[in-house]
Amino acid sequence: MPRLTLFLLLCLFLTMPGLVVAQSLSGNQTASGGFQRDWQFNYNLGFTQFYGDASNNGYFTKLSGESSFGTGFLARKFLSPVFGLGGGFYYTGVKSHKVKGATGNVVDFNLTGSYYDFGVHLYTDLSNLFFGNTYRKVNVYATLGLGYTGWNTSLKDNLSGLVVNSGDAVNGITTKKSGAVIPFGLGMNLHLSDNWSLNFEGNLRTVMNDDVDTWADGFKYDQLFYTQIGISYYLNRGRVKKPKAPNRTGERPQDCNQSLNRPPLEPIPVYDYHKPEPTPMKPAENRPVSPKYTEQQTTAYAQTGTVYRVQVLAKSQPLPSVAYLKNKLGITAEVFENFQDGVYRYSAGTFATYREALAYSQQLKQAGIHDAFVVVYQNNRRVKLTENLKN
Repeated sequence: MPRLTLFLLLCLFLTMPGLVVAQSLSGNQTASGGFQRDWQFNYNLGFTQFYGDASNNGYFTKLSGESSFGTGFLARKFLSPVFGLGGGFYYTGVKSHKVKGATGNVVDFNLTGSYYDFGVHLYTDLSNLFFGNTYRKVNVYATLGLGYTGWNTSLKDNLSGLVVNSGDAVNGITTKKSGAVIPFGLGMNLHLSDNWSLNFEGNLRTVMNDDVDTWADGFKYDQLFYTQIGISYYLNRGRVKKPKAPNRTGERPQDCNQSLNRPPLEPIPVYDYHKPEPTPMKPAENRPVSPKYTEQQTTAYAQTGTVYRVQVLAKSQPLPSVAYLKNKLGITAEVFENFQDGVYRYSAGTFATYREALAYSQQLKQAGIHDAFVVVYQNNRRVKLTENLKN
């Protein structure tokens, strides 16, 4: 069974990099950018508890007298937002007390010594795996590893005074001082900044033999549980950024204006037509009429070049439909919806010149739409109405 488990884990580590790279290259989220990108370096410390033949007590009971100081460090390369591969080293003291044998007989054994291991591991970000790739202040992760371990321990029988050290012969069989280890960890990262985080982890290290405590009495494998707190530094991190909220002010951000090499738009008021009804409109015969353009001309103006329209409404949320606005305001011209800079703008008509649009805006104002004003679009994107465009 131990050989089969080691073989399966080895296959997992040999095949996982190909699977992970495929996820990274197909996922557009982050992480693939060369060997130098997306590294994590971690130093951790905590306490270790031994579980095996020379052990009786549970986790909380062991906190009093059966815990030893441990420490470790690791380096980890992120291959995608979900997976990473790493390697590290761990060192700890070993301490445990046994007062009852497997058959219920009274014993008095003390285990002391030291332990170390080093190896590789697969990292899985459980938060991104189950809830999607996005920025989180806190994320939960798991690790599964394979490594080599060595120890130097001593088991003392306080009743007889007998002491057995690692490497001594017991019943004619020499005990081992090294072997394979499978560490499994479950932890949580608390991100302090883009480059720093704290982590809290519980890590169970299963040694693939029964010789860490030099005694066989019911446990097939000896285990060490490491409770740690660590600090991590991220090098050239390429994580998924937290999305920014859309701009609700109607103003273009300064850096966007500079990148597009366009003058900033004047502030646009946002009107809400869910407020009480405006002043009743004049009789239907005085309402504005549709501009005299064919449907083909209107479509051509809307999609290319520079066109002038009359804006009648701007909102941070879209209307149920354009027909709703036309019916509410009594507009017979074609009404366009345009979403730009976080604002939904509604404008009526399509004109080739500023003067035609200005005349139409006066008709709308006379009909009771007092907020109507001329706007200009280039390639279906609103731009600032300059004096040159007015002429």
